[in-house]
Amino acid sequence: ILFCQCLFFVSKRVFGFVLFGPMDDVGYFSVNCCLVHFHPNLMILKYYRIDELQIEWGRPFNEVATLLEDVKKFKPYGGWPNIRCRCKNVFGLATTESEVRAPFEDRPVLQVQYELAPIKPGIFQKLHSPFMKQLRKVLGKPNRTESLYRQHKLPKRYLSSVVVYSATWIFGDVRISLSVYGDTREKDSGKAAAGIFIDWIDEKKAAMPYLEKSRTVEEMLSAKITGNMPLRKFLLSDDQHPFTVVHFELADPYIAEKDVDLRAAQMALYKRTLYQTPKYVSDQLELNEVALYSIPDLNQTFISNKWDTAPLEAEEESQLILYEILPARGPGSRQLRLNDLVIRDSRTSNALISLAEEIEGRTGLKIERKEGYDE
Repeated sequence: ILFCQCLFFVSKRVFGFVLFGPMDDVGYFSVNCCLVHFHPNLMILKYYRIDELQIEWGRPFNEVATLLEDVKKFKPYGGWPNIRCRCKNVFGLATTESEVRAPFEDRPVLQVQYELAPIKPGIFQKLHSPFMKQLRKVLGKPNRTESLYRQHKLPKRYLSSVVVYSATWIFGDVRISLSVYGDTREKDSGKAAAGIFIDWIDEKKAAMPYLEKSRTVEEMLSAKITGNMPLRKFLLSDDQHPFTVVHFELADPYIAEKDVDLRAAQMALYKRTLYQTPKYVSDQLELNEVALYSIPDLNQTFISNKWDTAPLEAEEESQLILYEILPARGPGSRQLRLNDLVIRDSRTSNALISLAEEIEGRTGLKIERKEGYDE
């Protein structure tokens, strides 16, 4: 800090102007002819940037949407709530757009993506070379790189659909990834030759503001359930499994199955009305059983497997659907989606049909029937 203050003073007194400007998003000062490294990658741990706008990690999607109100927008993609907007650069590379994504509008942004404008490679360079040259200056040596050029022997017209080179940097709670496309992609924001993805990967920290609500509901359910409460149990052909998010990029993709706190964080982040099953109910269930029961004090009916519980209620965004998945490439199956809880079973079993009928009779809710093929 003292060095930079001295540089500021000397440059202004001697040259009549300041050699360096404001700090950028990874802890560098911009300089006329070079970069003065202040503190490596400190700032990216605290916030991400969309041009001059810096946004703290942890801010909910709806707050970020307000911050981006005056920025030019493009048509959003499907899936998670997302905003695509104009962006000029990231890490010193020209961009055509940025995109922020979150599980729900009231949950924090967990991923920011930037589409990079094409850079013509030099002689004997590959497509990724100019991007990596700049990113190594700013981010340093990546934790991992992967060259995929030899895996894609496609006609040129299909090359834009594949990734030919990737690199990953890890800085504490933040993962930065580069994906270089096999050819330029045409988007409504302009031509894109590569993408940068910045992910906030500490799910426990991201879920902290939402865990209290989940724990309150779970404690209330445990207090209301008594030893003489009748459970209507249904025996399935297939074992059920606890809800977890699998991260294939980790050394142990299934770590949430072993980490109770991480699983609770994932439930709070990625589900609205999914809770850990009360111990009394869990103890009564086998791996291939689910239970339907009502709590009179709450005037509410619940469905549980051994790990997860969901209230049965009709809301604007409710999904109450029984899927009949017919054999095709696969053998087919049945799935019953009860909002945030999904129960899967074999087509040789009629348990889900019986369960759906009982739910309709007990609650008055209507469960939609749909068919599809096991592709």
